Amino acid sequence: MTKKSIPWILNEIFLICILSFCFNNDEVSAFTPMRISNLNSYRATRHISALNLKTDESNVSSINGKIALEEAERLRKKAKELMDEAVKEENMLRLTRTQEESKKSKMLDEIYEELTKDLITPVEEGEIDVTTESELGRRLVMSLQKKQLSSSTMILLVERLYKRLSDAEKRIQKLAPIDEQDPSNNNFNIGDRSNSRESLESEIQMLKFNIDQIINAQTLLDAKQDVKRGLAPQLEARLRELIRADEEEFQRQLAKKVNSNSDQLIGMNGYVSDTLGDMMQENVTIRVNGKEIVGPKVNITSLMEDIIQVPMWVPSSILPFLIVCRKALDPDDLKKIRSEVLGDSNFRVENWDYTKWAAVYRGSFVKNRQTSIFRTKPILDTNGAVQSGASLENDEIDSAKVFSQIQLRLEQAGLADKIQLFLMEDPEWRPGESRDPEPLPTIIAVSSNVIPEQGAERGKGKKAITALSIVGTIIATFAYSVSSYALNPTFFDSIINKNDLSNLPALLPVFLGVFALSGVHEIAHHLIAKRNDVQIGLPVPIPSLQIGTFGSITPLRSFPKDKNALFDVAISGPLTAAFFSILLMTVGINLSLSASTETLSTFAVIPAALMKTSFLVGSMCSILAPKVMTLPASQLIPIHPMFLVGFAGVVSNALNLLPIGRLDGGRATTAVFGRRSAYLVSFLTLLFLAIAALTQTSAISIFFGLIVTLFQRNADIPMKDELTEVDEKRVTIFTCAMIFTVLTLAPFPGGPAL
Repeated sequence: MTKKSIPWILNEIFLICILSFCFNNDEVSAFTPMRISNLNSYRATRHISALNLKTDESNVSSINGKIALEEAERLRKKAKELMDEAVKEENMLRLTRTQEESKKSKMLDEIYEELTKDLITPVEEGEIDVTTESELGRRLVMSLQKKQLSSSTMILLVERLYKRLSDAEKRIQKLAPIDEQDPSNNNFNIGDRSNSRESLESEIQMLKFNIDQIINAQTLLDAKQDVKRGLAPQLEARLRELIRADEEEFQRQLAKKVNSNSDQLIGMNGYVSDTLGDMMQENVTIRVNGKEIVGPKVNITSLMEDIIQVPMWVPSSILPFLIVCRKALDPDDLKKIRSEVLGDSNFRVENWDYTKWAAVYRGSFVKNRQTSIFRTKPILDTNGAVQSGASLENDEIDSAKVFSQIQLRLEQAGLADKIQLFLMEDPEWRPGESRDPEPLPTIIAVSSNVIPEQGAERGKGKKAITALSIVGTIIATFAYSVSSYALNPTFFDSIINKNDLSNLPALLPVFLGVFALSGVHEIAHHLIAKRNDVQIGLPVPIPSLQIGTFGSITPLRSFPKDKNALFDVAISGPLTAAFFSILLMTVGINLSLSASTETLSTFAVIPAALMKTSFLVGSMCSILAPKVMTLPASQLIPIHPMFLVGFAGVVSNALNLLPIGRLDGGRATTAVFGRRSAYLVSFLTLLFLAIAALTQTSAISIFFGLIVTLFQRNADIPMKDELTEVDEKRVTIFTCAMIFTVLTLAPFPGGPAL
């Protein structure tokens, strides 16, 4: 033993004596179990470390060596005693906590039983008669008034009921799969009737129902007591937090299983590597102001994991832009929004959550921080029935003004350059699945770098498709012009028989007129977009063999500020062009009626059936030229070129007003009815086009439906404010636009379809 080790051992012996004295005196009871456990662990650790001393017996005398070995053995025994004592104290502490939890759970279960004991009335053995919801609400309200539970107890009660619900769902998942051949195996487990599938399912349904009833009853009490901040929103917020925590735990467990490296499962990284191979090493190339910038190598595995972990509350309309941008948010900034921007605003946050890319703030509008809630919610009277016309809603609150104030506060907080906000319905709300009758107002926060695709970012493939579309539209419009004059004997004879191209300039009015109307359409879009501070991209024309062009695809390059802005931008183009188209048709018919025979010989020639392909066109002809509508469908009639330009414009703008996806009509429908309803209307319209195409009822629906399905069926980019409704004037304009669409595309009685 060296000279340096002897003082160290003496120091340890002195420490043991001091600690032993502390545990042997009368004041040892003053130590809490946790402190004793920590102190014992420290002593045991120090003494166990003494056992690691390396005794060099060859350099010390035999006497000193023997003393050192005895001392080491004593320290070893003492350390073992201390460790055993620490384990014992820890087990006692764990047992105490378990007993306290069990006692608290028992107390909460007793409260639950007392609150719900009158909710069901047994009538016969094995049968129960469940009363109406109004009676249930009345009984629960009376029970809550009688018990006068504190807010903390009510929150603990909701937590306890949710834990029972979660435990029941976990137990039912562990049961054997349903045996369809022998259903009796699914109704019980031997030895434990309470764990049968039937019993667990019944318990789950009852717990869900009673949790909703308790919160509804508390909502009535809050309204009746006229409290400044009710308890019901706190219960709802806590319930959502518990559900979200379970979902996050499930995602963590799933990710752990996916990424576990075993013989049966190679993990997400291995799967992606084997599937994508060298794609993981590709560089990101973007174009900014015409210059190519090569970014760092992309980890496809990380990208896929990020996509998998995106929570359900991220709106599908924003998700594609988040994936492209992948700009992480600072959690401190998100907390600052919660406290400073929304803290004392007219938007009361009931719960919030955030991920790496976005944050969600669910809540409700309030007239002020002490008065009623904006959100519509059913209120029960003292009898448990829904009050007629009674709610916590405040119709005077203007969501647009509230959101504008929030945007201003965001700028004042110095966060406008980092974060942008979207006001929309709760993306996780589902009809019939959520206890709220309507989705909660929700604010989504994402990076300011999240923007729609810009023209400079378009790849070579999209640019090539755009070029082909422009060339195709020119050719198709020229073909439409030729078909308009093909039945003119003079034109046909000079071009086909005499190879005389001198009559080709006669096609220019139709050719240029079709492009002129398309130009009017797009100019109206750009002017209204500029007024509403919405950036739009260059239009991409779509060719049509029937009318030259179906119109253009005009992408939005920035998020519209609200529904009014989106509606104005969408509806301005087709309505303006439709007005000029009807005007051209009217002038064309009048010029045809007043033209001389010699002049008529230079006009385009069409069959009379073309006048009857549209109810709107047929009605105009019936008023302006009634004799034409009495002619046989195959009768050829000369018509002024202005009529054909107007006809093509009317049809193309009516098609663009169809309520589908990113068409002008789809955007207007989203603005008027909201995103959820627009999805349904778009699907039904596409279904109608598909039926018309399959039954060969309409030739134009085949080509137009195919183009729309490929390029325009998806919903458009989100608006900053998706809650504020459009005014009555815009609803009236939308109704007139839809009537115009139906009248244009519906055939005139006795005529063929387009």
